[in-house]
Amino acid sequence: MTGAQQQMILTHIKTLPIIGAAMTARRIGSVEIEDLVARRAQLDFRFPVASLPRLASLAAAADGPETEPLPELQAALAFQPGAEGHPQLHLVVGGSVRVACQRCLKALDWPVNVDVRLTMVSTDREAQGLADPFDTLLLTDGELVPDQVVEDEVLAALPLAPRHAEGQHCVAPAGWDAKGLSVSGVAEASGPARRPLAGLAALLGRNDQPGND
Repeated sequence: MTGAQQQMILTHIKTLPIIGAAMTARRIGSVEIEDLVARRAQLDFRFPVASLPRLASLAAAADGPETEPLPELQAALAFQPGAEGHPQLHLVVGGSVRVACQRCLKALDWPVNVDVRLTMVSTDREAQGLADPFDTLLLTDGELVPDQVVEDEVLAALPLAPRHAEGQHCVAPAGWDAKGLSVSGVAEASGPARRPLAGLAALLGRNDQPGND
């Protein structure tokens, strides 16, 4: 596995023969999940943002040099027994992702700090039967796809309107305010305002994400 691909460290070396094939396919099957939970094992990953297509698309929307390498994410996936007999995943993700500042449209490396506990279920019915169904992870055909769950949780943690901090020479393009409107308060007739993160909810596949201004 090359440095450009995700890298993994198993804290329990005896687990390696069992999940080796699944890791090569970037998937962890139900049998492997059961073993990891029994061992309370942790998998450590490194994800180049360029390898995560939805996050990479946010970076592509920003104004900036295309030759500059994208940041990298570090993720720890700890497996443990959970409530009501379902396995639980403790996911911690750090690093940064590149997005478009919603004021100046320039590239902005936004810090990532995700720390969530997710109950893993195989069906929607199982999720609905939980006393607390909100922090659930629906497995894909009974399998855990690490890069997918990391990307989902990082997208969910991003604000809808990230901006540079004050004092960083960040100004809206001439004739536009920070909300994508002309200085008169009316959207330009020549076309819709450019809002690179306007499709963030669509990338998440959900419509109920709160926004941060």
